[in-house]
Parts: sequence; structure tokens; C-alpha cells
Amino acid sequence: MEIDSDTYTKLIVLILQFLDEENYKESLHLLEQESKIFFNMNYFGETIVNGEWEKAEEYLSSFTKLNENRYSMKLFFEIRKQKYFEASYRNDQAEAVNVLRLDSKLFLDFQDENNEELADLIDLKNFRDNEHLSRNVNTASARTKLWGDLKSLVEQNPILQDKIIFPRLNQSGLLSIMKLTCPNPGKKTSIKEELIYLILQFLGEEKFKQTCYKLEQESKMFFNMNYFGEFVINGEWDKAVKYLSAFTMPDDNQDSAKIFLTLEKQKDLETLGRNDQVEAVKILPNDLQNNSLYKDMDAASSRANLYDFLKRSVESNPILQDKLMFPNMDKSRLLSIIKQIMEWWVPHCANSTADLYKRTISLVNIPKVPYLCRNPMIVVNSYCQEAGALPAPKGLVFHDSSCFNDVILQVGMKSTEKYGLSVKKTSTSQEAGQLSVPSGHGSRDNTYLADANSGVYGKSTEKLAEINEPSECRTLVLPDTSLAGGVARLMYLYSGDFILALTQNATHKLWRWHCDDQHSSSKASANVQPQLYQPSSGLIMTNEIGRQPENAISCFSLNDSHLYSASGGKIYIFSLETFERLLTFGTPPPAATYFTFLQQNIFAIGLDDFTILIYCMHTRKTKAKLLGHQKRITCLAFSQNLNVLVSSGADAQLCVWSTNGWKKLASKFLQSIGQMPECPVVNHIEFHQDQIRLLVVHERNIDIYEAPTLNHLMQWGPQESDLPITYATYSCDGQSIYVSLKDGCIKVLVTATLDLRCRINITAYTPPGPSLEVYPLVIAAHPSQPNHFALGLTNGRVHVLEPLESKGEWGIPPQPKDGEGLSTASCLEVFE
Repeated sequence: MEIDSDTYTKLIVLILQFLDEENYKESLHLLEQESKIFFNMNYFGETIVNGEWEKAEEYLSSFTKLNENRYSMKLFFEIRKQKYFEASYRNDQAEAVNVLRLDSKLFLDFQDENNEELADLIDLKNFRDNEHLSRNVNTASARTKLWGDLKSLVEQNPILQDKIIFPRLNQSGLLSIMKLTCPNPGKKTSIKEELIYLILQFLGEEKFKQTCYKLEQESKMFFNMNYFGEFVINGEWDKAVKYLSAFTMPDDNQDSAKIFLTLEKQKDLETLGRNDQVEAVKILPNDLQNNSLYKDMDAASSRANLYDFLKRSVESNPILQDKLMFPNMDKSRLLSIIKQIMEWWVPHCANSTADLYKRTISLVNIPKVPYLCRNPMIVVNSYCQEAGALPAPKGLVFHDSSCFNDVILQVGMKSTEKYGLSVKKTSTSQEAGQLSVPSGHGSRDNTYLADANSGVYGKSTEKLAEINEPSECRTLVLPDTSLAGGVARLMYLYSGDFILALTQNATHKLWRWHCDDQHSSSKASANVQPQLYQPSSGLIMTNEIGRQPENAISCFSLNDSHLYSASGGKIYIFSLETFERLLTFGTPPPAATYFTFLQQNIFAIGLDDFTILIYCMHTRKTKAKLLGHQKRITCLAFSQNLNVLVSSGADAQLCVWSTNGWKKLASKFLQSIGQMPECPVVNHIEFHQDQIRLLVVHERNIDIYEAPTLNHLMQWGPQESDLPITYATYSCDGQSIYVSLKDGCIKVLVTATLDLRCRINITAYTPPGPSLEVYPLVIAAHPSQPNHFALGLTNGRVHVLEPLESKGEWGIPPQPKDGEGLSTASCLEVFE
């Protein structure tokens, strides 16, 4: 969302005030550090007077560095000089010298009056030999005097001096804004609770991670299972216990006691030698102890197994289970509210000739919103939570962990029936294991395939938007002079102004959008006709086709301006600027079936001999060979946050590999569902932008798994008559999933719930033609426009699709113009 820096700063200041008034002190000081907007002199002074030197330096370091200017240098020097003084007073000479030696070179290199004093201090054998220090044997008075000196340095420091005055605010500014903006929020949650959810979402989206995690703990509103799980997976037991302790203690109930005890036992178990571990497994809970595989697992696998156990324990704990769900709100919700209030407030003040501070301002026309976190008119009954756990409060839409587009909790049949959600098997699909969820809308996509073990289902909750005609959306057929072979691979370049296709006859095509007098942007658009790019050399990028063309698998990957591509034969590297072939390697057999870059020079290659090679392009050497699949590799996906590579194979297996040593962390076979004659072949996997949720696509269903444990979260499948699925991909913002089917239609799903938002039939983008069957083989999502995507068809054509309005969404009417409908508000009379 575009928002000016002044409004953004005001929002941060309002949040700081709220955290201070609610006594969320640790969150307050972390946000000060992460946002760098306000340097809290009072807090900094407390750390100095209390002798909390590490806290003082950490806080100061968030705003300025030691060698940034002479004032910053002096600040750090005076703090370390006092640390030296106190260490010497305790006769700890080793620590005293170490304090000043730590960054002595930086101090000495910075020409300053500190140099001589630093050198004298390092050479001292007794601190009392220094005339200045010998007069300051009283620690309390020395710290007080130091704080006076540091305060003066902060006020003179050009980096800090503009950040030490906090704006004048009315009391409870942000809370007051929310009450004015949403006067009738309903009775399910208080405005303060909804405001905390909004702040948590904002902190997560703005990457203020430490503040976000600390506010979860101090507010006790949301137990972040993903964050807790990271500690478990990484074996950081003390951190896991500390996070858990913010919400519950061992003596709260038996469930809490079991979780704490299990963490402690696992910590003790990992300190034992390997020979002792097999015997020591008996100290773990019975359901882990009885797992015959547990004693044979390495540390990473046992932790993943432990995480699944702890997750179930947390979800069954009455203290924690209601804190696992997060409202499924619009993206950047708090920012949008504040932005609209400011858009109303600033002109309102600017158009007045009276003194702003000497008049009463009418709030009658202040923008209002009917809800803060969620729309009470949209009720989603597919909360995904394990059987037996409590569902979300009625009228609220929730999703789980981490900030805040993550894991969806799963609701099994028992819990849905218990809390009034009617779930029954259909008479026509009992053998296929389908669940029918009545919605009252008559949508034919209200039936979904269910995972018999997870009890997951999805359903359409709004009136289905069905697009049948070209006039109901924006479509564009990209110009092409040769249509030999269907489109096997399709992608946008990072800039969003190029589309690259690889056809089944091993030929590449590149389309480019240009700026002109009528169109200021070069981004791909269905309103502007692109050019089929051809370099002046006249070269065409064509791959070598394998010995069996009918079985050849096409794949490509982009690294800067270099294209890596194969079609069953050798791997070629092309220049996208000149189409020149730069390098050839990887002569089959085996043939490459998929590849992706993990880092700039590290290349993962999936092969048809069931293996994966980790290859360094710089040294041209294989770093590792991964074994674990029983059939050819079909897709690879890399999570930068988790540092794991996930592979899928024609054996219907998913494997998770750690980049640290390339050990297998987890694996899982997809289950055959209903009347499927054999295991499904996974044709695509892709990480959500949160780098945790994994989209897995095969011809009957799409599934969502959680990395690195491969915990199954959700599943969606179309009606039998619509099968098979040909492809699916996330939108660039991760809010939607585009699914193509062999009948030619495109279905747009809501990622958080897998609800069907829109159906785009083939008649909307392809005119009737000969009897030749035409349908999408692949979808590419635009890298910056979430409602824009391209289709690669079996006839070789590439089509670009968008909603009618540039800011519209699939299945949702365009936003009303200014002054019409609802508004999303906030930030007015708080700043006096």
C-alpha cells in the first residue's frame, strides 16, 4: 500500500503511545529500536543508572554506530569507560581490560580526545591510579554523573537530536481513533482487542518481527505456533520455554505441565550420547515412546516428530487453544484505516481559516468503517482445526500463525458437528470420500475432497462470481507468428514488463511491454499490446530435444539476465538480451526435469533418474547428490527463511532437505483418495510468500502443507466433471490461488480458507474454434499485480487476464468511488 512517510510516522508514534499506556514496555522499547523513529531518553537513562550496559549499548546501537560521528564515538566510549571502572572496582582486571580492548582499534582510529585516555586506561594496573576514576568510587553517583554527560551528548548528536522529543498526543490517541472510526464494532471482541490484532498484523507486515513476537507475549492475545515451532525444530529449548511461559505455567493445568515436561525431557535427551538415546527414549510421553521409528531418527527428524506432538498438545490445552487463531483481515488493514482518516483530516484542516488549536472541530463527517478486523457479513465455516479442538467464535474469521498469513487450523468432523456446522457425506460421492457443506448459494463447487486423516474441507461462502464473456473481464492474446507446440513453461520476468514462454517444441518466446505517450508504465497489462521481442542478431533460443520427444520434460530458470533451460536434452544457458547460447552442460542421461536457484551460484537440478544435484555454477562442481525419491523429480521449491529445499516426485512423495549438510528433514507420500487408480503425480509445488506454507498441485487436488514438518493443513478439489487440474499458483501477494483445469476454466481461490472466489470459464478468454481441444497447461502470476495472470495454452497461445477495473479483484465488485460506500479510516484529532 502506498502511504506517505508523514502518515506512516504518525501511525508508529500512535502505536508507541498505545504500548506505553498499556504497559507493554518490552514491546515499546523494541519498536523504538526497530522503527528508529523515537529515541527514548528516559529508558536509555534507566539502563545507565541501573548499570545495564548491554541493554544500553544494544539500544544505542539501533540508532547510531560507534564510528558514525564523534558524538556517537564519545557515547560508546563513556559507557565502556564506566564498565571498565566498575569491573576494576570489583578487582576483575581481566574483564576491565577486555571492555576497552573490544573495540579499541575503532576508538584509536577515530582521531579524538578519547585516544590518550583510552591508551592510559588500557595500561593501568589499578584503576585508582587514574586521577579521574579514583574520585568516583561511589557507583551510584558515578552512574548519575555519567547519565548527565551522556544526555548532553545525545542532545548534540545530529543523528539523535531530532528523535528525542515525543509528539504531544491526547490520551489514548489510537484507541480513541478506533472508537470514532468504528462506533459499532459488535460484541464479539472489544475494540482494544481488535486494535491489538491490527497492530500485530502491521508489525508483521512491516518486518518489525521482534516487537511483534514480544507483543504476542505481553498481550497474551495470540500464541504464534510457527514461532514456537521454530525453537522446537532448531532445538532452542530455553527460548521455547520462555515463549510458552508468557501464556501459561506448568501448574496451570495438566496440559501445560505435560508440554513443559516434554520440552525439558527432549532437552535432556539431546544432551546424551547416541548410544544412551535409544534407551532414554522411554522418558518421553507414551505416544512418542511408542513410535517405533522415533529411536532411529536423527535430531532433526525427532524434533519434527516432537513438534507435531506439541502442536496437538497446545491445541488441546484450554488455556492456549483460543489463542491460536488470528483474524483473517484485509492486507495492511491498520495502514488503510489511518490513511483514509488522514486523507479526510488534512484537507479538513487546510481548508479552515480559523486557528486549528482555538476552535472546535466537527467529527460528524469523519470516515466510518463497519468493522475493524473482519467483515461480520462474511462467515467462513471452514476453520481448519484438529478434531476435538474448539472452533473460532461465531462471526469471526480466523487463521493461525505467524504474522499473519500462515497456517490454517483444522476442524475435524466431530468438532464441526459439535458446534453446529452441518457436515454430511453426499449420496453420490461417499466412496470418493467427499464432504458436502451446505451453503445456501447452490454453487456447484461446494463439494470438496477431504483428507480422511486431517478432516479438512473447504467451501464457497459468498455468491460465486462466474465470468463467461470477454466483456466481463480484460483479456489479451499475445502476438505470435509461430504456434507449434503447446506452452510448457511460462513466467514473468522480475520487472513485470516481460513474459517468457517455453513451448513443447523446445522454442522460447519473449514478449515485452513498452512505455509510450498513452501508457506511462511498462508493466504487463491487458490494455496494452506487447511486442514479440526479437534481437537484432535474429537468433532464436531453442533447446535440444531428448531422444524421446513425446516424453521430454521442459524446464527453465532465470538468474539475472541469463536463462537456464532444457527440454529433455542438454542444459543451455542463454542471454536474454541477445538470445546467444553462452554455455552448455549436463549431457543426458540422466535428463534434467526441473531446476531452480538457491543462491546466486548454487543450482538445484532435479533429474529423471530420481536424484537431485546441488551444483555450484562458479566452480562447476557438484556439492551434493540427494537420494530419496523412487521416480523422476517433478518440481523443486526453496524457502529462503527456513533454508530448506522441498522436492516432489512422480512417486507422489514430498521430501524436505536442509541446506545445512543436505540432510533429509522430512518426507511424506500423498495419499490416494477415492477411486484414484494410482498415486497422484505432483506437477507443481510452490512456497507462499511467508516461506512456510507449501502449495502442492496434482491432477485431482491442491494441498497446503507446512514446512519443514510437512504437516498437512488444507485440501481443495473440484467436482469430478471438472477434473483434471492442470496447474495452480499463488498470486504475488499470496492472497489468492489461481487453478486451471482441463475443461478450460480458471478458478480463483482465497488462500486463507480455500473458498472459491471466482470461476472464469474458457468462453471468457478464448473464442469458439475448431474441434481441437484447448485448455491452459500453465499459469504465471504477475510479480507485482495480484489480480493479473497469464495462461499458456495447449494451442501455443499466451493469454493475459485482469479484472475489469484496474483496482478490482476477481469475484469482488470494484471499490466505490470517493464518497460512496464504506471507508476505512483513522488518525485525526490525536495530534494537538
